[in-house]
Amino acid sequence: MSPELEIAAAAELDRSGFLPLPGESAPAFLERFRMSEEAFAEFEEELKTAGTARLFDDFTVRESDRIPVEMMDEAAAKTRELYGFENRRVPGFFLSGKVGPLWGGCMIGDPDNGFAVMLLRGAFRERARWCVYERSELVAHELCHAMRQSLSEVKLEEYFAYQTGSSFLRRTFGNCFIRERDALLFILPALVLLGATMVREFGGGNFPLWPFWVLAGCYPLFLLIRNFASMRTVRRAEKKLQSFGVERPEPILFRSTFEELRAIGALPDRAAFQDFLGTMRKTELRWAIMGINFFDQWEKRQ
Repeated sequence: MSPELEIAAAAELDRSGFLPLPGESAPAFLERFRMSEEAFAEFEEELKTAGTARLFDDFTVRESDRIPVEMMDEAAAKTRELYGFENRRVPGFFLSGKVGPLWGGCMIGDPDNGFAVMLLRGAFRERARWCVYERSELVAHELCHAMRQSLSEVKLEEYFAYQTGSSFLRRTFGNCFIRERDALLFILPALVLLGATMVREFGGGNFPLWPFWVLAGCYPLFLLIRNFASMRTVRRAEKKLQSFGVERPEPILFRSTFEELRAIGALPDRAAFQDFLGTMRKTELRWAIMGINFFDQWEKRQ
């Protein structure tokens, strides 16, 4: 296959939700897709023959619990409109066993070969909405994770996934918790404050509580500052792309790394962006794909 045909094939895979690794060549990308297809085929064969399949030694899913196609289509419409991809390869399943009281769903996958499976709370079988979650938004959220897992970058992972939601609060503050330790360090100082308050009130202690209040507020403040700093990077890059005449910046932002977004945000003018785009199209397959899918018409207008 010629290099031009390889990139054209890669661009089609991008539209179906399969994103290159940073620095990955077109032949390596197509080979990784082949490995992904083999992994999905083995998974589907196990489901077909046994009725169940084991996922990464953590979960067992059943064919009878598969999320219907029409529910997946609801989410595909959201990701197509917002980010320009429709991932219909990732299978989804309802979990009806023991799950956390506020758990709505998750995506588990292997970025090395692109294999991913979505899991949703069993309550969504019959409901389009449960607790604070809306089913189509949650599925779209997880499909964003399935595509961006190849970037192996957590700084903006939740930000882009939460943009599929209708809630202003989730879109604005969803990227606060990006690592497993964030929730623990958020709640632990609050528990220490609660314990200190109880000791003082019921144990006869006579010590000031203000240091515990300061401790309880430090990590939430850090999360907010980190979140808004990351959002500022995205918004700055978005405004620059709009000023350069890019009508749909969201798909480009979604496929970019944090450092690439910082670089875009620092560009002085359209000519500098054209130079940046030319360089990136030669050195990064992701940007060569974006050139085909999102920039060809823009370049013709320049």
